[in-house]
Amino acid sequence: MIKKIFPQFLKREIAELYVSIAIKTFALSMISIFEPLYFYKLGFSIPQILFFFVLNYFVYFFIVPLGGKIINRFGFEHSIFFSIPFCILYFLSLYCVSFNFFFIFLAFIFLIIYKTLCWPSYHANFAKYGVDEERGKEVGIINIIDLTFGAVGPLLGGLIIVSFGFNILFIIVACILSASIIPLFTTKEQFVSRKNFSYKDCFKRLFCQKNRKDMWKFMGFGEEIIHLIIWPIFIFLSIKNYSIIGGLISLSLIVSIFVTSYIGYSFDNGNGKKMLKKSLFLHFILWLARGFINSPIGFFLIELFNTITLNGIHIPLIAHTYKMAKKYGTLKYMIFFEQSLIIGKIFIAFIAFLLFFIFGTGFWVWFSVFFIAGLCSLLYYVNSK
Repeated sequence: MIKKIFPQFLKREIAELYVSIAIKTFALSMISIFEPLYFYKLGFSIPQILFFFVLNYFVYFFIVPLGGKIINRFGFEHSIFFSIPFCILYFLSLYCVSFNFFFIFLAFIFLIIYKTLCWPSYHANFAKYGVDEERGKEVGIINIIDLTFGAVGPLLGGLIIVSFGFNILFIIVACILSASIIPLFTTKEQFVSRKNFSYKDCFKRLFCQKNRKDMWKFMGFGEEIIHLIIWPIFIFLSIKNYSIIGGLISLSLIVSIFVTSYIGYSFDNGNGKKMLKKSLFLHFILWLARGFINSPIGFFLIELFNTITLNGIHIPLIAHTYKMAKKYGTLKYMIFFEQSLIIGKIFIAFIAFLLFFIFGTGFWVWFSVFFIAGLCSLLYYVNSK
C-alpha cells in the first residue's frame, strides 16, 4: 500500500518542499476560506471584492514574466524564500486595513509580489526535480499534504475569529508562515542560472498557435476564483457562523483524504485521462447544485465531493503538466502555465463582477455565476492526455 501511494525515488528538493508546503498549508488554511469574508465584513460589496482580485490578477499577468527573470537568477528555493515575507506583509496589511484604508493598496502590491515569486518557482521545482514515472504519486502527496494539514486550519481559524477576531488570526498566520521558510534550506540548493530569461518570449509562447490548446486547458483554473471568493460569501450569507463554516470545511477535507490517496497511483498506472473525464463530469454537476444549497449538511457534501473531484482532475492534469515542463523547459513552461490560468481567472471574475454589479445578489445571479464557473471547468479536458 505504501508503494502504491508514496513515491519511492523522492529527491531532496521535493522532500524539502513537501515539509515547507505542510507548514504553509496549515497557516493559509486558517485564513483562506475567511479572506473574502473579511473584506465583506469591512463593508466591501461583492462587486468591489471581485474588482480587487480582477485588478490584482491583471497586474500579475504582466509582472509574472519579470518574476521569471528573478527566479532564473536566484533559483527556485531562494525565490520561494523571498516570497514568504511578502505573503506575511500581505496579511499584516489586511490586518491594518481595519485601522486605515490606505493599507489596502499595500496589500494589493504585496500579494502580487508574493504570487510572482512563489507560484512559478513552486511548480518549476516540482517539474524539474520530479521523477516522470512517479509524477502522479508526487502530485498526489501534495494534495494529501494540503488535505491533512489543511483540515485543522479552517476549524481553528473559525474558532479564533469567533473568540478573538480577524486581526489576531492574521498575526498567528504570519508567525506560522515564517516557519515554512526553514525546511527550504536544510541543504544547499544546487541551482545553475540559465541564459537570459526573455520577457517578450513569454507572451510569444502564450499566444503561439501550437500552444493554443494548452492555454485553453489551463484557463480552466479560472473556476478557482469563484470557489475561493464567491462560494465562501454564499456560505456565510446562509450560515453566518465562522466556526461552523470552518468545521464543515475541515470535516470534508478529512474524509476526502482517503480517496485522494489512491488517485496518484491510478495516474501512474495509465488511468489519468479516464479519471479526469469522470471527475470533471461530476465536478460540473456540483457547480450547478451549489445555488440550491442552504443547509450545513448540503455545504458539507458539496465541499466533500468538490475536493474529491478536483483532486481527480488536478492530479492527472498537473502531473502531465510537469512532464511537459521538463520536456520544453521548466521555468518557461510554468510561466506559460501561470499566465494562461490568470487569463481564465480574470475572464471569469470579470463576468461575475458584471453580473453582481448590474443585477445584484438574487438567486439567478448566484446560479449564473456558479454555472459559468462550471463551464469554465470543462476547459480542463481540452488537450488532456
